[in-house]
Amino acid sequence: MGDDGASSSSAAGGWSFDVFLSFRGEDTRKNFVDHLYTALGQKGIFTFKDDEKLRMGDVINPALLKAIEESRTAIIIFSKDFASSTWCLDELVKIIDCMEAKKILKVVPVFYNMEPSEVRKQRGSFEAAFANHERVFGEDKVQRWRAALKKAAHITGCDTRTTANGYESKCIQEIVREIMSDLVHKSPMVYDEDLVGIESRVEEVNSLLSIGSNDVRIIGIWGLGGIGKTTIATAIFNQNSYDQFEGSSYLKNVREVSKNDDVQHLQEKLLSDILLVENVKVRNVREGINVIKNRLHNKRVIVILDDVDHEDQIDNLAGSHHWFGLGSRIIITTRNRHLLCVDATYEVALLNKDEAIQLFSMNAFKMNHPTEGYEELSNEVVHYAGGLPLALKVLGRFLFRRDMTEWRSAVDRLKKIPEGEILEKLRISYNGLEDIEKKLFLDIACFFNGSRRDYVIRILGSSDFYPEIGIGVLIDKCLIVDSSGMLEMHDLIRDMGQYIVCEGHDDEPEKWSRLWRLEDVRGVLEKNTGPSEVEGIVLLHLHGLEKKVIANTEAFIKMNKLRLFMVSNVELSGDLEYLPNKLRWLEWHGYPSKYLPKSFQQLDKLKVIDLRESHKLTRTPDFTGVPNLETLILQCCKSLVEVHPSVGVLKELRVLDLSHCKSLKKLPSSIHLPSLEKLDLSSCSKLENFPEICGNMEKLSELQLSWTAIKDLPSSIEHLTNLPLIHLWDCKDLRTLPDGICMLKHLRSLFLSGCSRLEKLPENLGDM
Repeated sequence: MGDDGASSSSAAGGWSFDVFLSFRGEDTRKNFVDHLYTALGQKGIFTFKDDEKLRMGDVINPALLKAIEESRTAIIIFSKDFASSTWCLDELVKIIDCMEAKKILKVVPVFYNMEPSEVRKQRGSFEAAFANHERVFGEDKVQRWRAALKKAAHITGCDTRTTANGYESKCIQEIVREIMSDLVHKSPMVYDEDLVGIESRVEEVNSLLSIGSNDVRIIGIWGLGGIGKTTIATAIFNQNSYDQFEGSSYLKNVREVSKNDDVQHLQEKLLSDILLVENVKVRNVREGINVIKNRLHNKRVIVILDDVDHEDQIDNLAGSHHWFGLGSRIIITTRNRHLLCVDATYEVALLNKDEAIQLFSMNAFKMNHPTEGYEELSNEVVHYAGGLPLALKVLGRFLFRRDMTEWRSAVDRLKKIPEGEILEKLRISYNGLEDIEKKLFLDIACFFNGSRRDYVIRILGSSDFYPEIGIGVLIDKCLIVDSSGMLEMHDLIRDMGQYIVCEGHDDEPEKWSRLWRLEDVRGVLEKNTGPSEVEGIVLLHLHGLEKKVIANTEAFIKMNKLRLFMVSNVELSGDLEYLPNKLRWLEWHGYPSKYLPKSFQQLDKLKVIDLRESHKLTRTPDFTGVPNLETLILQCCKSLVEVHPSVGVLKELRVLDLSHCKSLKKLPSSIHLPSLEKLDLSSCSKLENFPEICGNMEKLSELQLSWTAIKDLPSSIEHLTNLPLIHLWDCKDLRTLPDGICMLKHLRSLFLSGCSRLEKLPENLGDM
């Protein structure tokens, strides 16, 4: 027995004690009662066991009476000499009085190695004890004892001779399980007062668990940081851990504990919790796995692995169904769906608007709705939080008792700087990414949120980020979602990414790795402020600006890390003579000069040049410096007269789009582009000659020549062996088609409508 006579530090529901133990010390103190008291304490049941020091004099100690009044449940252990103790009988009277007054909610009689009828009918040792009491005490007192004894003995209880076939340890487990079930289920489940939407989510997970069925089931709960995964798991654990299972363990913060290579400690806690043995020790993780398998394989248990972020954690704690007994349930919470090789998964959804308003209001106003006059500001904050419970609670608590001016200031600040506690929670997922995945995430957060997945893959593939795999990782870790082919981020996740880019250099955008806001781009391109850390600048769709962005050409010399440059309608303060040699994607809609650098310096990494709608551009440079170029788009460059002959030998070129270049008269006399898939010359209304094709170009699948001034096609067109279609709409100067066109065995469509001067078709064309 502990010196304080109690097994834990606090009781539930307003009582001082969960259980009061009443027993005859000489019969049971050192055996059954000691074992029961220990088992109750191991389950966290706050138990009062009377100390022999309190038994002084003939009158029951007031401390015992007070303990009885303040206990939720009383366990009375009837043994052969119970009735010989007037202390025990006085305790019993007090217990029955408190039960009838509803102060004690439950009484559990335990008949220890004796026939229950001896107590009910007061025979045997009970009869002898009362015969002695009647000689010493008055009749009224003895009758009160007898009446209390009779009432207690008729309550359904536990006979240690028959319960669990007489095995004392199992009998104790049954008693503990009954007490725990009563503590959990005889009162409604208590949630924190500021939890909203929890009950429906718990219900949905419980349906997946199917508790009561005899299989072993492992369930994963996954979702964004701060969305409520742990809250749901905790609620389910509290509901189910005592009455349906032979053991339970809640392993919190698995990710954090595992950082210190302390999985072994988690294994020890799992074993201690379920086996009800203190200080279980294993020598290493491998031994821990073996002990878990050997000791728990026949136990029906419920286990929570909270905040898992690596497969090894699952493998070392709950590696297989057969580690646990039939009927067991294992619940894993994680931010990473990819880890969950489980029987079923539950994705925690964001709160809907009504739930979000309610949760925010509970924290900001201590009621279910905003205070009058704060509705609009509340809606702004709720919109910013985007249904994320963590954000709603943190922001609500921050704004509690603040005036309207402070609210407005806080809302304005949030648009620029994410709140620290929210940022810290969300950043955990980012910190767990590999370096290449971090770059991919930051590019999407700054540049491509809301863009098509295939478009993002094409652009970031040029940076060797392996986006096909990386995007899947980001989805699994709840950092982005794929909504019908569009990549979308929660606003707070996007803001976190943008904050990371600016972190530590708020007012020095030249030190950011990415630029996406107009004023920051303007500052870096115009001011030429010194060595730059910028890797990407994306600012498309700029039209109608009152103040144009005018780039200082020397700024590019200092951007030696630049790999993405995607802008529109940005002017130049001089002639562009240099491009950074790490550049991979050059997209400059409305490029403002007549010329690019006369010849590119060696830009081995450059894969895309897109200068569409560059109305001043007249000529292209020598392309030999960009041997790995895959896409060249010069669409709608209405002043473009000719393309440098070197374009014809770009071995990696897949797309060549010169459509709507109304002044284009000349192409290279010959081309050999073995990787070319699309060639678009449509609406080049002054183009008269199509180049000779040197060598096989079997990958070409689209040839657009409509609305050109082409007169003839070369016989070498036969080298386009896999070409399925040719567009020649309204080629009014076209006079003949070469016989070689009949060699195109895969040609399925040949569009010739509007070719008014076409005199005849090749004789064998109809045999194709």
